[in-house]
Amino acid sequence: MDVERYAEAAAQALNLPLAPEHRAGVLRYLQMVAQMAPRVMDFPLQPAVESGNAFRPVGPEDLPATSAGVNAATKARP
Repeated sequence: MDVERYAEAAAQALNLPLAPEHRAGVLRYLQMVAQMAPRVMDFPLQPAVESGNAFRPVGPEDLPATSAGVNAATKARP
């Protein structure tokens, strides 16, 4: 995979400027993802396993409560 060409094409397709100071990090990330992709794609799934076909965001109120009765997303931080 030519990550440089991919990064340029993706940025252009999304009308997303790729700042010069971010370019090296973006290319490193794309190289890492390209190396992981075969492992993900080769992972065997049963025929009944399906990916989700719709994204449904989860709000803090939908998260399970902790033992203190407050979910992790709304817990006060020091």
